[in-house]
Amino acid sequence: MEKSFHVEFITPDKSVFEGEATSVVLQAEGGSLGIRAGHAPMVATLEVGAARVDTADGEQVVMMIGDGFLEVRDNQVKVLAELGELRDEIDLARAEEAERRALARLKDRAGAEVDFNRAKASLTRAMTRIKILRDLAPGRLQGKPRDPRGG
Repeated sequence: MEKSFHVEFITPDKSVFEGEATSVVLQAEGGSLGIRAGHAPMVATLEVGAARVDTADGEQVVMMIGDGFLEVRDNQVKVLAELGELRDEIDLARAEEAERRALARLKDRAGAEVDFNRAKASLTRAMTRIKILRDLAPGRLQGKPRDPRGG
């Protein structure tokens, strides 16, 4: 049996997921990051993206996470993120509407720089939600965990 470790995904509003996992794959600043039991201690900055948890009981949990931080220490992974939504909580129609609104705001560049940056961030979140629902059915999230021994 594959070794497991404890995982927590937490937002300011709720605990999105907590349990035992055999691997976690998520979007860190600079690229995809994979974690397995025995991973070296680390802290990383996370970007908006899809995250996958392969649970110790063989299930797969897919979610969208917002910007945040990751801590790996003592066979525990803690993710603190601005946003966190399980795949089943994402509303496709709402995400598509958010994508349309963000694209319209980006097309109309007459607004302030702050509005442009907010529209860009909104577009990224909407596109991530849509990708999770359309392309990342359980078992299809790409990215393989790195070997903690550097392999």
